[in-house]
Amino acid sequence: MHRTPWVLIIAAVVGLVVIMAGCGTAIALLGNKANNSAAITGDVPSPTPAGSPSPVASPTAPQGPTAENNGETVPVPTGWVVVAKDNETITLADPAGLAALAVASAPQSPTMTAQQQKSGLDAALTSKYPDTKPCGNSRTTTGSLGGVQGLFWQLCFTIVSNGQSLPAEANLFVGTNADGSVFYGVILLTAQTYMQNFVSESAPILKGIVWKLK
Repeated sequence: MHRTPWVLIIAAVVGLVVIMAGCGTAIALLGNKANNSAAITGDVPSPTPAGSPSPVASPTAPQGPTAENNGETVPVPTGWVVVAKDNETITLADPAGLAALAVASAPQSPTMTAQQQKSGLDAALTSKYPDTKPCGNSRTTTGSLGGVQGLFWQLCFTIVSNGQSLPAEANLFVGTNADGSVFYGVILLTAQTYMQNFVSESAPILKGIVWKLK
């Protein structure tokens, strides 16, 4: 039982993106794409003033190739690569080699709320990338992912490596179980100009996540 190792998870995902998009050709490719962003969505839309969302059915086991650890089972579609896996976190690289997705879950002590988890993630990113801020026109929303209630939000910041800079975006989800003794998290990270593509291509993975810890 421990605190969520968000700093290590973020460092691993950021490092992977730097490696994948570190060459001049890749950065030029990303820079030439339309600057359109998109946010990941959960099992149901965020609540509206008209009422609350319908109950969410428990996810079924994904079909096809998967990666799993103590905390979750994650679909691995054709072309995707599992680049890192331990007892808590599974990290995938997309087929284009321009983005990374990390899924994590584990017990946590002391217990924490989703808002406390979010604050920890925000602080971890800001400490490493001082220009971190919410992406333009984005906002924090509530919803569920894989049947787990939590928070969705987007952060933008600049990654600098080997004299080159990459305006990056992280789409994030954090949640906890009812008593706060288990955390659940998802991070999508890529260039700001590529996030819309990445959200679309990663949708089947997000919909197929099965959390093992309750």
